[in-house]
Amino acid sequence: MHMTVERVSYLHERKIDELMHTIRHSFRPDIHSEAQIIRKAISIVRRGTFLSTWCESDGSAMEATLVDDGEAIDVKIAFPETELTCSCEESEWCEHKISIVFYLYSRFQSLTEWQHDWQRREVEQMALSISERTPKAWNSALYRLTKPLREMDSNESPNVFIHEASLLDQKVIPLSPFEYEWKPLFELFYRMHLIDSAWEYLRMQLEEINHFTYRQWQVQTWLNEQISKLRSQVQALGRNPRPFETDAFYDALKIDFPGLVLGHKGLFEARLDIYSILWDFLYRDQTSKEKELASLREHDSADAPFFAAYFYLTQGDDESLKIVAEKAGGELLDHWLPLADKAAEMEEYEALSIIMNTIFPHISSFFKSIKNSNEGYHFIRKIDGLLEEAAFTEEKREELFMLYGSAGVDTFGDFLIERKRFAEWAALMHRFNVPYDGIDPNTLKFVLSNDSAAVMPLLHTYAMRFIEEKNRHSYRRAVRLFKNMKAGAKKSGKADFWNRYIDTVREQFKRLRALSEEMEKGNLNL
Repeated sequence: MHMTVERVSYLHERKIDELMHTIRHSFRPDIHSEAQIIRKAISIVRRGTFLSTWCESDGSAMEATLVDDGEAIDVKIAFPETELTCSCEESEWCEHKISIVFYLYSRFQSLTEWQHDWQRREVEQMALSISERTPKAWNSALYRLTKPLREMDSNESPNVFIHEASLLDQKVIPLSPFEYEWKPLFELFYRMHLIDSAWEYLRMQLEEINHFTYRQWQVQTWLNEQISKLRSQVQALGRNPRPFETDAFYDALKIDFPGLVLGHKGLFEARLDIYSILWDFLYRDQTSKEKELASLREHDSADAPFFAAYFYLTQGDDESLKIVAEKAGGELLDHWLPLADKAAEMEEYEALSIIMNTIFPHISSFFKSIKNSNEGYHFIRKIDGLLEEAAFTEEKREELFMLYGSAGVDTFGDFLIERKRFAEWAALMHRFNVPYDGIDPNTLKFVLSNDSAAVMPLLHTYAMRFIEEKNRHSYRRAVRLFKNMKAGAKKSGKADFWNRYIDTVREQFKRLRALSEEMEKGNLNL
């Protein structure tokens, strides 16, 4: 009789249950490497990667061939001894041996329910330890909970990272205190642990990769969401009075919080956001703020002076900020620019001026290090906006535009138009050979209505380019340009000049019949 997998699982159901019990107690869900083996074995079963299965006619053994990372693996289980063998020759319990046990188990029980029950052990153990309401117990349990993110390979897909993080969000729910007034504080502890555990992965994804892709967008969005949730918890805590029982937790936060912002490298803007969220919340009185400032002065981190600069910024102490700026120098634009944004947001324009003067000599070299053209465009816009708010002279701002080259044409063009320097704007378009379609139609209309003479040579160049394309569609575009020029000439009272000009163009291209027809339809003479 032909023996099926279902029949084998039925004959040896008790033995398979024993194997599942052994697996349950051999692998801990809170140890990332062990949890990975279980997840991979379950994935093998769910993806259907078993290429073939063969069973002994008496049901005493089953062999299977599966695919793992493109390699064919042979695995066998024999009864009643429940002896397992695998061609990978790895450990006693490799994912392939586990997967064949899972495969048989799934024929008579729910593998998903078993997985949830196995993972519940971890949560139950943490819930037991976290029931002791102390900062040490909370930190210990949350460190264990977030350990999978700490151990994640930096090359792992963002999809896997976000999935792992979402699993943690589910696992933390049963750990949250029952009392409403304790929930925001626990959530604050959790978010800090979550961000801390993910930091190295975030930094590798967002700073070590030179181009911004959808993968990086996913990771950046996740980080922004965590910072937003951190801000929400702080706001919720700030609205309610603090019970005296929570004093120990706030003291612990003051100890742990600097480790989150100073103990990590990279992503300074995100760290500054976290610092600014927790600054006023944790250091409410001037004495505690001064104590934190003294701690920053003694800290050996290269980033500590920039957090001290934030302290001086919030206190309106421009003299101390200036001293920090002189000592730190302006090379680290990625550190100073977030501080400049904070100064602009707080309308501390003297502080903003100090920061922008500090970084001004280094803007050009920093700009040259930017590889992505879109990032370069936004950088130029950002810098010019900050220089304007810091009341820098127009000569200083133009000095930078000369260094940006073609990348700064859009921003420099807006700068010139705002000052009604239309002839210089037209010359800029000429110099960098900006195509007609690269100019905003509203901008062109505005320049024409204000100084048609300044833009006439530029429009003439574009019209000639359209004519050179020698097709009717381009001829029509040229005629539309001529109409714009005609309106400008009429407004400026240069009818004679315009008629001579358009007659000369008509004579020059009289052999182009289609163009002549389009110009005739356009009624271009005044």
